[in-house]
Amino acid sequence: MSVAFDWDDNPARKLFDIHLAMFWEYPLVMHKSYEYKSFGPKERAYIRSELGKLPNCPLKALLLSILKIVQPPTGSFKIKNFKLKDHSDKLIHTQEIMADPYVFFRVAGLTWLNTSSVEIFTNLNNHCIHMVYKEKHIARFLYQYWNTGTQQGFSAKNKAALQQHILDSEDLTLKFKLLVEGAWADLNPLDQAKIYDIPLKHEQIRALNSQTIQNGRLALFKDSKGIKTTAARHVSTKFLESTLKIQPELIDHEDREGNGSDSGNLLSFGMKGEDHE
Repeated sequence: MSVAFDWDDNPARKLFDIHLAMFWEYPLVMHKSYEYKSFGPKERAYIRSELGKLPNCPLKALLLSILKIVQPPTGSFKIKNFKLKDHSDKLIHTQEIMADPYVFFRVAGLTWLNTSSVEIFTNLNNHCIHMVYKEKHIARFLYQYWNTGTQQGFSAKNKAALQQHILDSEDLTLKFKLLVEGAWADLNPLDQAKIYDIPLKHEQIRALNSQTIQNGRLALFKDSKGIKTTAARHVSTKFLESTLKIQPELIDHEDREGNGSDSGNLLSFGMKGEDHE
């Protein structure tokens, strides 16, 4: 298990902020700045008691483990949406999302791939038999409990720290198996799109298929260099590259020279939900 954990690495840091504002008896005003105070045993105990009210699920186990080691926050913070539910709601829908493994891991995986709350809502609506969530429920969940989108400032460093914290624990790794084998798996973009049923545009499918074909051609070209004839003479590969029509611009990033500055992301979605910050 990790021995230290930065405040900003916590996917539920906004929820922790809300609980701290309540504990410190700040007036809850949206977009107002608050100063962090001391973060000692009393603050940790209060947040632990609030987390104890969550349904038993992988996310609850993760947040309790983070609370034990998270480093005190510094500076100030703002709360964009401090409501845990609307007054008209009979249920706390964010808790219902985390309590359903199918829904939670689909939402968590799609968010990790930088999918907006609007697109996640559409995705769920197409794959749930009885859809009970609205887009605002998903946006609130992402903001308060799983704020891991790159657009919202969750950097590669934050993602690596969260991943390492989970993978360092056998129990958490098992609980988050669907995420580990999904969005965190070493898969090509097309396979990730298939896992989460992400609709792709025609040009994206064509580009991904071209990449797959290119990878096969490149592998064949590399393997052919070691092929020998029965006479122990190397087969000539002088014209093989042109025959296979290998296109340098389609070679995998790891096979290119340099630092891979190409920013092409075929699974990048720019739209943000109303409450997802």
